[in-house]
Amino acid sequence: MKKPSLRVLVILAMIAIAVSMSVTASEADVTVTTVTVSPESVEVGENATIVATVENVGNVTQNETIVFKIDEEEVESVNVTLEPNETKTVESVVAKDKAGTYNVTANNVSATLTVLSPTPEPISKWMTIFVVSAILGIFVLLIALGYRADKNLNKGEMRRAIAGTLVIGFVILVFLSLCYEISNQPLVIAFIELVGIVVGFYFGSKTVAEKKEVEEKKTGQIRIENVQFSGKSDKSINITIRNSGDFEVTVDRVYINNEPKKIEEGTISPKSAKDFPVEHEWNKGESYRIKVSTTEGTIIEKEEKAPKKE
Repeated sequence: MKKPSLRVLVILAMIAIAVSMSVTASEADVTVTTVTVSPESVEVGENATIVATVENVGNVTQNETIVFKIDEEEVESVNVTLEPNETKTVESVVAKDKAGTYNVTANNVSATLTVLSPTPEPISKWMTIFVVSAILGIFVLLIALGYRADKNLNKGEMRRAIAGTLVIGFVILVFLSLCYEISNQPLVIAFIELVGIVVGFYFGSKTVAEKKEVEEKKTGQIRIENVQFSGKSDKSINITIRNSGDFEVTVDRVYINNEPKKIEEGTISPKSAKDFPVEHEWNKGESYRIKVSTTEGTIIEKEEKAPKKE
């Protein structure tokens, strides 16, 4: 029997090497085909599940390690065994403590995870009833306190009650907005606008009332005490002005029938009176309107009739 030739041996060796390489290649056919995140959007601190689909298209059983990463930072590694032509899914549960958009990968196949800031809890029906009742109760209490002071309700006390109620209600809503989802509700926005209007009206009307009160006090502290028609040629009128207040007053100008008259040294000391003689031709029996203005802006008027002929 003849020995196999060298050429035959070489051919057989090449065939064996080719078969070996084919088996090795088939053993490496395990891949991650898809990666999904469920749910795709979660709130801070909530769990999301990363699901990787793994497929073995080879003809031998294969073990594979699936590495899950978030923004290139490894979070978990999972080992999986697949039979030839088998498909499996592997999971990793993750949670993030900061809001943002994250890139999730499993063996370089990627997906997106969105983390949202926590949403406040909607305010309940009973909480709404409680808040409205509390605000109305505060209004009634402020009205009662205002009435108790002098057994009377004037406009100022009503304004204080309304303004106080709205301000307290606004504070309550601000506090509730930290716990409940009420910041964007139209009713809340309207209430905030109403608070601004009422508070502005209250302080505006209060300022006007105080200014008016000051003017009335200024007006009340000076008066035209006497008007004397004198002079041989009926051309002189003497006006006596009394300052009953605690501060000196300076007379700026005197008008007779709207005609301005020049005066000298118009300062009147507190609790005293002063004469202001002015030149003005007058007729007996006729009425004359005397008007006095001060440097403080106070104006006083008086109508006086000249004496008739004897």
